[in-house]
Amino acid sequence: MQIHVAVQGEQQGPFDLDTLNQRIANGSIQPVSALAWYEGRDGWIPIAEVPGVILPAHLTPPSLPRATPSGSTADATGGIIPYKNARALAAYYLGIFGLIPFFGVLLAIPAVIIGILGLSFRRKNPSAKGAVHAWVGIVCGGLSIAYHLGAVALMVNSAAGVGN
Repeated sequence: MQIHVAVQGEQQGPFDLDTLNQRIANGSIQPVSALAWYEGRDGWIPIAEVPGVILPAHLTPPSLPRATPSGSTADATGGIIPYKNARALAAYYLGIFGLIPFFGVLLAIPAVIIGILGLSFRRKNPSAKGAVHAWVGIVCGGLSIAYHLGAVALMVNSAAGVGN
């Protein structure tokens, strides 16, 4: 691969990779301000991005540790979403959508059942969280069931009154 180098607007080369690394090592090419182009590239790039270029140790950025400390329980959601307690999360969404008139009752009944299962799971696994989500599912599901039953009772009552 033949590499063309531009230092402060002045083009040098082409160099093969070994010659380029030697020039960087002896200081005749400063990689901080140099750009490079080689066949197959669309445009000029920083010389440090050329595959195989070896930068001097004083120009190589220090590598950061990638591992998280042991015992870390960091949560990207800040603990708001109980991703470890799927039952509580499902109960929450079923309970909220269970408030939709007519068809919501089909979601409200499972919301109550799954919410109770989510609370049970939370008691057995305290790190799972999700008690609030489970309770929201149970309460919203219960409200939905109650107003759907009330609506049915009103319809039956009014239908019985129409016949008299």
